[in-house]
Amino acid sequence: MEITLVRHGKPDLKKSGSVSTAGMGEWVSAYDASHISGSPGSAANAACQSSNLIVSSPLPRAISSLETLGVKPDLILHELSEAQLPIFNVPAIKLSPSLWLILFRLLWLAGASSNSESYSDAKQRAKKVADRLRALADEHDRVLSMGHGIMNKLISKELERAGWRKVTDGKSDYWGTVRYCYKT
Repeated sequence: MEITLVRHGKPDLKKSGSVSTAGMGEWVSAYDASHISGSPGSAANAACQSSNLIVSSPLPRAISSLETLGVKPDLILHELSEAQLPIFNVPAIKLSPSLWLILFRLLWLAGASSNSESYSDAKQRAKKVADRLRALADEHDRVLSMGHGIMNKLISKELERAGWRKVTDGKSDYWGTVRYCYKT
C-alpha cells in the first residue's frame, strides 16, 4: 500500500508590498481563492499517474494543481484544507505577507491561535485525515493526496506513528511529494 502526499503548485498571486494585519486578512482570502501557475515537477506527475485514487483539498490551488496534472479528484476531503493562519491585530505596522506568515505561524506553533484553529486541533484533524488515507489505501492500494504544506507535515507525522515508512522524501516546496509505504 502507498500514500503519496503532494503539495499544490505555486499560487497565481500578484506580488504585494507591505500590508497591515487588516490587509493580511485580505491577502489570506486571496491566497485561499487563488489557482496556480507554472508546471508540476516530474515526481508529482509520476505519482499522479501511478495512483489508483486521488483525493484533494477543496481549495482552488489544490484542485487547479490536479487539473494541471490532467486529472480530477476522485474524492474531496475538506479536512485536507490547510491549517488556518491566525491573524493578530498589530496596529500601525506594515510588513510583507511573507514576514507576517512567518510571524503568525510561529505564534500559532507556540500555542496562540487568535480566532483560528489551534495547533492542537490541527494535529487532531491531521490524525483523522491520516486514518482516512490509510483506510483508502487499504481499499485502493495507491492513493495520492493533493494538499498543503503544514497539513502534509502533520499528516506525515501521523503516518509515521502508525508504522508507515517514508520511501521518497520530497521537499515541502510547491509540487513537493512524499511517498509512504506500508507492508502488510
